[in-house]
Order: sequence, then C-alpha cells, then structure tokens
Amino acid sequence: MLLEVQDLKKHFTVKRGLFDRGHLRAVDGVDLALAPGEACGLVGESGSGKSTVARLVLRLLTPTAGRILFDGDDIGGLEERDLAGLRERMQMVFQDPHSALNPRMTVFRSIAEPLVIHRRLGGLELRRQVEELLEIVGLSRQFMYRFPHELSGGQKQRVCIARAVALRPKLLVLDEPTSALDVSVQAQILEFLTDLRERLGLTYLFISHNLAVIRYVCDRVAVMYLGRIVEEGDTATVFEQPKHPYTQALLSSVPLPQAEQPDDAIILEGDIPSPIDVPPGCPFHTRCPQKIGPICETARPTLAPDATGRKIACHLYQEGTRPR
Repeated sequence: MLLEVQDLKKHFTVKRGLFDRGHLRAVDGVDLALAPGEACGLVGESGSGKSTVARLVLRLLTPTAGRILFDGDDIGGLEERDLAGLRERMQMVFQDPHSALNPRMTVFRSIAEPLVIHRRLGGLELRRQVEELLEIVGLSRQFMYRFPHELSGGQKQRVCIARAVALRPKLLVLDEPTSALDVSVQAQILEFLTDLRERLGLTYLFISHNLAVIRYVCDRVAVMYLGRIVEEGDTATVFEQPKHPYTQALLSSVPLPQAEQPDDAIILEGDIPSPIDVPPGCPFHTRCPQKIGPICETARPTLAPDATGRKIACHLYQEGTRPR
C-alpha cells in the first residue's frame, strides 16, 4: 500500500466555559488504505472530518493518536524539520484556486517555486520544466507571465494542479477541487484530472461532498460521519447498493431532475451531533431510521468487512448484534 492510516485521531481542545474545557473530536478513529494508482473518495456532510483527514495525511496537522504510513514510512510523528522530503512525495490541491495563488506572483513564479526550493533549478532548465508543466495541464506558454487576476477560475485551478505535480509526487490530495468553479468548468477539470492520473501514475485522495463527482473520478469511496468512516467499498457497489443507513440517506438526498422527490426518499431528522459531545454507542443512532434497540445506543460498531469485502460500521450487519 502507498498510504495506510490506522486508528487516526485528531482532537482539538476548546473552551466550553470560563474554567471548562472540552475536546472536539474532528477525527475519531479512522482506518484507510490506498494502493498505488488508486483514486479513493471521502464523502460526508460538512463537519464530518473529511478535510481534517486530508490535512493529517499531509502532516499539515499533527495527529492526536494513530499511525500514518506512507510508502512504508511512519510519518505520524515526524518533526517539522523532517517534513521537507515528504513534501516532494505528496501534494495538495485546495478548494479555492483564487486564494491558493499569490496575486503578486506570475504563473511562471507560482509553478516554478517548488522546483526552485526543492530542486534548486534555474535558468533555461527551470523555464523548460515550467513550459512542460503548462502543457501537461492544457495551458500554452503564453500564460507564463500572466497574473492570477488575468485568468479564469478553471485556468487558475489548472495552474494550482501544475504546481502540485511539479515535483512528480506519488500522492495527490484534492480537497473539493471543483466546488468553487462554474458547472461547465467542473466537467472539464474532472475529465482532466482523470486523464492526468493515468498519464502520471498518480494516487488520489479525493475529498468532496458532491457524490456525482466521487462516482465519476474514484475507484473506491469511504463515507464519513462525525469523524469516523461508516462504510467503505467499491464506488459502483456502494452507490448502487448502499448498506449503512447514513449512506442510504446521503444517496437519497441527491437532487433529481424532477419537481418532487421520489416517495422513498429518506429524510433524516435532527442535526448532526456536536463533535464536542459525541453520543455514546453508534454516533448515527440519534438520527438513524433503522435503529434496532439499546445496542445502537450503547455499543460502538466496528468497521468490519462483509462477504464481498465492503466495510460497514453498523450493528445491522455484524454477527451477534443483527436482528433475527
């Protein structure tokens, strides 16, 4: 495996009163693995912990507990001074290309920066590699000396992607890379990302709340709820036959091109609980339409594989707790 995450946790200390402090459990025990060349999607509601997982994997945040294995190396406990080499092997494309680019830097300088810092390139060789990267992302050399305000949203995101792949990383983490773009541009970027992955042999960790995007780009999908993965498996299988009640509700909420929702649409009641005060047992039991009794309120289900290899964290599918 290229990336293995084992029981990963990230808790933030927050004030709940003058003298009272609590812990916000942004990520609360995540297990995930990515094979080389694979594209895995992380989906879930806002606040489910998707982006925090991405930042932990890239070591932009230090985990509270758990292990992060990248290419066989445990990177979870690395000090800041030891992370420079890691940055060459994993990169991130952020949600908003407008704020990801320095408005005072030309396209050339933005793309060249990692090559100058990590490879000490300059002169004609630096220019040649920047031109090559622009060609890879579908931009001509005439864009080299333009500033961000002279580019469209889609062109800015292509520049961000060119900068991210400049050092030929093995892992690319994409955090909602199309959500800030026009719908017509989103399709172009997604098509480009799919082609880029094949051309450069990249591995994707794709963060999104847009289920249609995940279905188009990713081989596998992991569904997150309140800092935990509740279902994981092959994208086509999970989308066509969702098993966890939360996954079923998510897919049921996808808008359809008709005036009214279908009669079997699942409408969840209540709000997602606070990650500062996580319910005992299954974290979804407070909203679950298929709750089967006290077991859901007291025992936390484990993320266990079924006969097909799909993983589900639900008492409905676990030996000893499923109803007869």
